[in-house]
Amino acid sequence: MIMPRWVESFTLLSATNDEPKEPGERLPAPQSGTSYAGATLLSTVPESKGDARKTPTLDSERFVQRGVIGRGGSSVVIRAFDKDILREVAIKILAPGAGEDGLEVGRFAEEARITGQLEHPNIVPVYEYGVDRQAQRFLCMKLVEGKTLDDALHGLQAARLDPEHLAELLQVFVKVCEAMSFAHSRGVIHRDLKPTNIMMSEFGQVYVLDWGIARRIQPSALYDSTSKQNELDPPGALIGTACYMAPEQLQGRHDELDARTDVFALGATLYQVLTGRPPLSPEIVRALWMRRPPPAIKAPELLAPPDRVPAELARIALRALSYDPEARYASVLDLKRDVELFQRGSWDLPRRAFAAGSIIVTEGEPGDEAFVIVEGQCSAYRVEDGEELELRTMGPGDVFGETAVFSDKPRSASVKALTDVVVLTVTSQTLSNAVGLHSWMGAFVKALANRFRDVDERLRSIEHSRRSSNPP
Repeated sequence: MIMPRWVESFTLLSATNDEPKEPGERLPAPQSGTSYAGATLLSTVPESKGDARKTPTLDSERFVQRGVIGRGGSSVVIRAFDKDILREVAIKILAPGAGEDGLEVGRFAEEARITGQLEHPNIVPVYEYGVDRQAQRFLCMKLVEGKTLDDALHGLQAARLDPEHLAELLQVFVKVCEAMSFAHSRGVIHRDLKPTNIMMSEFGQVYVLDWGIARRIQPSALYDSTSKQNELDPPGALIGTACYMAPEQLQGRHDELDARTDVFALGATLYQVLTGRPPLSPEIVRALWMRRPPPAIKAPELLAPPDRVPAELARIALRALSYDPEARYASVLDLKRDVELFQRGSWDLPRRAFAAGSIIVTEGEPGDEAFVIVEGQCSAYRVEDGEELELRTMGPGDVFGETAVFSDKPRSASVKALTDVVVLTVTSQTLSNAVGLHSWMGAFVKALANRFRDVDERLRSIEHSRRSSNPP
């Protein structure tokens, strides 16, 4: 089997053994057409006849060219001033020579059509698609100023996991999910989601950039591009950025791509927020491309400083990164929902599962953990004269074990699983941090817990006396 040049590069990369020396050490994130630890990765688009290193000059009386913003495999993005509307704009121009390539022209036109139909606050709007006096094709868009998510992660380094920074990064991630949910509702997948294609402005706006290889997964009511896309995406062609690509995309199975393909890339983006690096190693990419069983993606907590990665976020990222599409989130909305649930309360609460009949807590034991039921039902009970006395039945959303934690006294009841149960575990340290048990507020909480415990013990004594004087 003859391996493509980029796969050979991955082989060379793996031989360098260029791994982080310390947990959380950041390797440069690979970008389309750039280098990663000395190895060239797959370009975002197939190699072009154009030379993007030559800055084209837009021949137009309307636009005044200001300078180059960025370069791609077949295009250059310049900053320009629109003299008619008096505003700064970004203009993407096909690189010199690329305009002679029918494939590149077709892809450029498809990007204009797709992006022009995606009107969303987190997607860069397109103003115009045209041809200048030298027959150069260009795409005029809103000028977005700020920094990419990749820039932000690189600047923060390990501080990205500090609660205040992580909260801001998750807000950015949720907005990206909203943009992708909208695109999917219009039958479009991005195929190149990654931190370098997410722009953060200084006023809180977030934009998903570079829809150059976006693909329609549903026919448009305005434009049927099925035959055109088959030309742009030949079977087996590798299109995307390798270390963020889902297996079905990495293997060139274009007709099998759907919203879950972007879910994988979003999971990869979240993984990089947690670890500072993409999830797919050269070994994984090579195995997937050759359709061999790939190594498992490393757990995020193994690549970050100890106790810094929230367990729930790691679980969310790894589910989105499942090799099997059926095991991923079915939609971006489902992924977004779990991230928002995390933001609303389960900041760093590990999940534990108990089979039906299991004893979760035992009366008389020290209470250093409390629990929130996520799935299933539990029963709280006491043992009186050798018999179980049921106190209450609990379901999703109910909490137990908290009184013992706050009062620093043994547990006053046992809890067992009536069905298979999943709970969130809240340690005494977590509660202490959240409530501030050493502050005046903590004093109130402890006082209430102790008062509740005293009342409970009195009631228990009264009930025991009643049962003794009136045996069943």
